[in-house]
Amino acid sequence: MGGVARRATKIADEIKEGRPVLVLDAGNSLTGDREPASSSAGATSVEAMNLLGYDAMALGSTDIALGREVLRQRIAEARFPILSANAIDRETGELFAKPFVVLEIGGHRVAIVGVSGQSDARWITIRDPLAAARESVESVRPRADEIIVLSSAGAAVDQQIADAVPGITVIVGGGAGASAKPWVSNRTGAPIFHADEGSAGHAGRILGIGRLELDEIGSLAGYAWRQVPLGPEVKDDSAMAAWVKSKTGG
Repeated sequence: MGGVARRATKIADEIKEGRPVLVLDAGNSLTGDREPASSSAGATSVEAMNLLGYDAMALGSTDIALGREVLRQRIAEARFPILSANAIDRETGELFAKPFVVLEIGGHRVAIVGVSGQSDARWITIRDPLAAARESVESVRPRADEIIVLSSAGAAVDQQIADAVPGITVIVGGGAGASAKPWVSNRTGAPIFHADEGSAGHAGRILGIGRLELDEIGSLAGYAWRQVPLGPEVKDDSAMAAWVKSKTGG
């Protein structure tokens, strides 16, 4: 299941170091071409993410392709918020998911904004991600010390957002445009961390680990980011390996 047991090991390693940890996903992670995620319509993916302790996820186009009712069920099952500031249900004319959430972590109020990329699904309309990101960041800024944007819109759109929207601490990107190095806006200084993009048979094989250094007033003073391949050199977490076996029979 895309290195779930190895992902659990690396997340546990970060937690053991004693720093506050956020586990985030930029979207397109509920289903794909692998079992059992495909046959369960993403239910096993949500179950795995619950066990891994995810804090938030953005809606991506393949998540939206599950359909309105199935996606509502997945959101209800998740023990973490699934976010989108620009996915509008055509039936109601309202946002389908929460646009953002504010979490208390390490003595800081961290806002997490979700932005979705374009979708062919007929039941939903995807608003301009740049406009949606700007509105959400402006709305949540008075309530947050740091703002993280989760975006499945792809690197080109994420760069536009980073350049045009001040106040973003970091963008965690998904979709097209994964990079071994962070892209940094020369206008706002916001970095983009984009670890992986899904491809047939290979989604979830890379974990991105970003570390943010904040000054005494909560401003970004520095950061480090790296891609971590989840190959056989990473030991499986035994509990997650047992869970995977129970779901796949292998």
